Amino acid sequence: MRVTFLGTGVSVPCEKRAQSSILVEDNVKVLLDIGPGALLRLEALGVDPTEIDAVCITHNHLDHNGDLVNLLKARWLMDGEKLDIYGPKGTKNFLESMLNAYPYLRGKLKFRISEESSFRIGELVVNTVQTIHSIESRAYVFENVLAFSGDTKAFQELMSAECEVMIHELSLPFGYRADFHTTPENLKECLSYCKAKRIYLTHLYPMTLAQKDKILEFLDFDAIIAQDLMGFEL
Repeated sequence: MRVTFLGTGVSVPCEKRAQSSILVEDNVKVLLDIGPGALLRLEALGVDPTEIDAVCITHNHLDHNGDLVNLLKARWLMDGEKLDIYGPKGTKNFLESMLNAYPYLRGKLKFRISEESSFRIGELVVNTVQTIHSIESRAYVFENVLAFSGDTKAFQELMSAECEVMIHELSLPFGYRADFHTTPENLKECLSYCKAKRIYLTHLYPMTLAQKDKILEFLDFDAIIAQDLMGFEL
């Protein structure tokens, strides 16, 4: 399995980071979230929009799904096949709203939507964990190998997921309240439950990035601040 960060940023521009998106390749090509800038990162990697087999949306906030309609339109213009989209409850309504906003696309975009909690993409077994955010949200666990938190505070059930690598958000710096996002203090409290050998940290706001060295020292764990186009093998 090959994992590549397409976007590691947030809605506030910082360090030229695209917004949340990750490419997983394992005989299939799957996007975990597809925030604004994801299509440009795919182009940089030489990945054609029609090569994507599925998109898994953690939640329907703009910085996590903003390029989804762009991907669907590109695939229509490039005569791509139907795209499988997985997401939490409300994803079907989101796509319907987009078609109401852009009625010229109705009948042209080809996709299937599933809001099931467990499914297969090719031979990949995917399970989900409901997360703690301001709207319906979920994390994804692939083959007991890779877990991706999406936006959430850190909590035991997710941190104890069977996986070799966890990709976890760290939106907030020291001293903030962990309600719908993770802080260094909140993450460290949950590290005792973590079964992953390594954590990649993503979705850091600018004030959090400014503290990244202090945060890594505080966590005292094999943790890496993810960068756009950084990749690793599993």
